Amino acid sequence: MLSSKHRKFAGGYLHSLDSKNRVTVPKKWRFDGDDGDSAYLAIPQPVGYIWLCPPNKVAQLEETMESILPSDLEGQNFIMYVMEKSEMVTCDKSGRVVLTPDLIEHAGLDKQAQLIGMFGSWAIWNPERYAQYREDPYSLNIGAKGRRLLAVMEKIWKTGIM
Repeated sequence: MLSSKHRKFAGGYLHSLDSKNRVTVPKKWRFDGDDGDSAYLAIPQPVGYIWLCPPNKVAQLEETMESILPSDLEGQNFIMYVMEKSEMVTCDKSGRVVLTPDLIEHAGLDKQAQLIGMFGSWAIWNPERYAQYREDPYSLNIGAKGRRLLAVMEKIWKTGIM
């Protein structure tokens, strides 16, 4: 297995969510050091999926968030949104991550989860919501707050920090 620094996440997988809210991470997405010291950060996204960031991406996010000034109200709102509902998750010995009830509710997960590689990270979607998103990304009702958060995220990405 590659280290988390060199791991790339490609492909799409439909996996079951078990009764303990666990979903199996594809074997080729796991990396050396999948343990408590190298957890994924699971971040609920405004459009209704869970974004999973490996340790190297978590370090980038931390650096970005620390660079946002306290006087940047939109930036601070973004940080609070990201961290309030986010969770650190690790793979167990069977390669499963446990999702919190809040994350499951946010993504609308029931019995199945659609895992989508995003090159340097990956996402967990409700399969039906993902199909709707693929057909028309703007068809999901994310409300004014969701649109505002997406605008702030875009601003942060355009700075080149992320």
